[in-house]
Amino acid sequence: MLGTAAGLLLFILGLALAEPWLLVAAPVAGYALAWLSHAAIEHNRPATFGHPLWSLFSDLRMLFLWLCGRLGAELERHGLAEPRAPN
Repeated sequence: MLGTAAGLLLFILGLALAEPWLLVAAPVAGYALAWLSHAAIEHNRPATFGHPLWSLFSDLRMLFLWLCGRLGAELERHGLAEPRAPN
């Protein structure tokens, strides 16, 4: 999510400041960390290579859910996380 947030921030800054190099740096920053984590931590191939737009949409959605504090519940709903203990 750090890479997605950095890429999004660079993209917004690039538009706001009219700096083309920031627009070029945005996907590099965004995808470099994601690809690194896929290789080093998850040991799988990122969906970016086969479905780049779907991958971007999914990354942005995951970032939004995380920022809103709803990512854990979404992962649970799909069976990808341990259920949380009730408060």
